[in-house]
Amino acid sequence: MTFTFDPSLPTDIDLVRFHIGDTNATDGHYLENETINYFVTNEGVNKAIILCIKYIITQLSTPNFVQDWLEVDVEKARKGYENLLKIKADELDIALSTLTATSTVKNPTRADSYQSSDDADTYTGAP
Repeated sequence: MTFTFDPSLPTDIDLVRFHIGDTNATDGHYLENETINYFVTNEGVNKAIILCIKYIITQLSTPNFVQDWLEVDVEKARKGYENLLKIKADELDIALSTLTATSTVKNPTRADSYQSSDDADTYTGAP
């Protein structure tokens, strides 16, 4: 996995990194180039920016912990990225509700059978 950032923004990956603030390799970064490239390839740059911020928020949604001298508090960072998500969605004119996952509902029976969905609810197992 790789990390690159060129401040002159010659690539889409650099542009996305600039918008999400994930530009520092030495202090750590949230996303690898391959992850950003996936979002850019499938959704375009603007939506990739939003989806990358959402991904970072999921990474910061882990519980805080303290062990010996180490204390990890992700609450402030997560709130900052949640705020950045709203700002970038407004800036890029992207409705956050359009980026939610979709689902489909299928009947529990085959389309060519005479079994009804009521029969499927009462099925108790093989004879």
